[in-house]
Amino acid sequence: MEKDALREIINISFGLSASLIGDMIDEYVDLQVPNIETIPIYKLHDTIVNSLEKPGSIFVTKQRFFGDFSGEVLFSFSRESAKSFAALLVGEECDDEKEIEGSILELTNILTATCIGKLCEIVDTKSLFAVPDVQKISSSGSSALHEALEYDNAIVITTILDVAKQNIQAYMFILFNNKMLTKLLKTLKESSLC
Repeated sequence: MEKDALREIINISFGLSASLIGDMIDEYVDLQVPNIETIPIYKLHDTIVNSLEKPGSIFVTKQRFFGDFSGEVLFSFSRESAKSFAALLVGEECDDEKEIEGSILELTNILTATCIGKLCEIVDTKSLFAVPDVQKISSSGSSALHEALEYDNAIVITTILDVAKQNIQAYMFILFNNKMLTKLLKTLKESSLC
């Protein structure tokens, strides 16, 4: 029941995000959330790498949020998906690394703000956001996400941005320690959403 409630919250926040992204690129956007699961943090790097259809480089955006409700949001994109979104945003084929990184930072900033904002609304608190950053990691390399080990769990949300007949796939990871995850699940259980 908690998972269903969480999916409903994510769907609502992503609906708002899709509208904002659609305005930004002047296209109709459908943002689908086909799957949500929780994993222990030690599986984070392997989960990100395994999300790729083929080996290669991955763009990972990271943004912390602070306050009574705190954690970190990561998004991972294959190079192909990142390039596809950058091309939609700039209006032409895009190979420039800085433009690609800037485009996915804009996209993930919208998704993070709406999603975490909605979760904060549910747990009746507010959070402040750090400046997001992006890094490129190799699927064959060692973990570049070791600093995420201060967390205990990750909620993994598979997202598909369906726009202009393209399926831009990303994975959203909301990282929490056990205290924050327990607080969220307890609030979901007590709310009318469950």
